[in-house]
Amino acid sequence: MVSEKNLKIAKALAVLSVSLILVLATAGFGRAALACIPVTTSRGALTTAVIGQSTGAIDATGCDIGDYIITNTSVSSLTVHDANQYGIFVDSGLGSITVSITGALVYNIGAHTGTAFTPNGVQTGIGIIYDSGTGGPIAYGSVTSSNVYAYQKGGIEVNHNSNVTTIGNTVTGLGPVAFIAQNGIEYARDAAGVIRGNTVSDNFYTGGTGLLADGSSCGGAFPACPPGRQYVSCGILLVLIDPNNIQRGQNDVSNGNQRNYAVVTDNAFD
Repeated sequence: MVSEKNLKIAKALAVLSVSLILVLATAGFGRAALACIPVTTSRGALTTAVIGQSTGAIDATGCDIGDYIITNTSVSSLTVHDANQYGIFVDSGLGSITVSITGALVYNIGAHTGTAFTPNGVQTGIGIIYDSGTGGPIAYGSVTSSNVYAYQKGGIEVNHNSNVTTIGNTVTGLGPVAFIAQNGIEYARDAAGVIRGNTVSDNFYTGGTGLLADGSSCGGAFPACPPGRQYVSCGILLVLIDPNNIQRGQNDVSNGNQRNYAVVTDNAFD
């Protein structure tokens, strides 16, 4: 016969177990048991593993995004892995925000077959991205002392009306690949900020396809590309941007990048 004392102990242990499960889930552990959350982003309808987590670990297997951030916050020592499209997505589409990210570890971002990271030529798979959508409010922030690797398209991307400082990060591509032109750090479409003291390596595209000035394809089975129009991988890439809005210096882009640094405008021979 169970005594009243033992029954109380059993009930207490049951409550403690449930509480522990809830705490671990909130912290980002046990992610495999949670469903992806549908979100409407500045890049369309996607799913995310969590919204606005600032530390801990996120296993984003099966979700488009690992951590979707839409409010002011400071992210510190956060690990995000195995999202299908974006590891950490800072989205100011709903209003101007400031997000600092420091000490993050982001990897295996891109296409998956089951739970395995199997990158391909689709132009997603970005470790950390700040974006507002076309003409959206400004996303401010910083990415410092973070490690981003095993990404499909890009390590860190600052896009549209974003003003972000990237300092002291390590960004490592897949090495020579024929299926996609990777870029380590990319500032695009009127973004601004500071790129300083980063180590960016192993972004190298071995394929030969590209685009003509009218947007049609060239190379491969298409007509040959004129000089400058082939896709290439870059350590640091500025696209459709005023370089005067970027402070850049003391970056190490000397190891394994197809091109260390490039500025691409709408000129036919960039």
